[in-house]
Amino acid sequence: MSSLATELPAQIERVRRLQDEFKALRGMPNVIVEPQIAMMEHDIAAAITASASGDVIGMLRAYESLKGYE
Repeated sequence: MSSLATELPAQIERVRRLQDEFKALRGMPNVIVEPQIAMMEHDIAAAITASASGDVIGMLRAYESLKGYE
């Protein structure tokens, strides 16, 4: 069984990699990725802030938000 302490950093890293994939699409015709990149960055920052402050509820919320990115 995994813990939030290991799963949240894994989700942060996964979404960062996904963010890089979105950034690679910049400049392609008819592709708008800036809103998605900004939302990912917001959720990553929220996860880091919650982790740093020990806010377990915030960490759970951030984990669920990050899990939603595909």
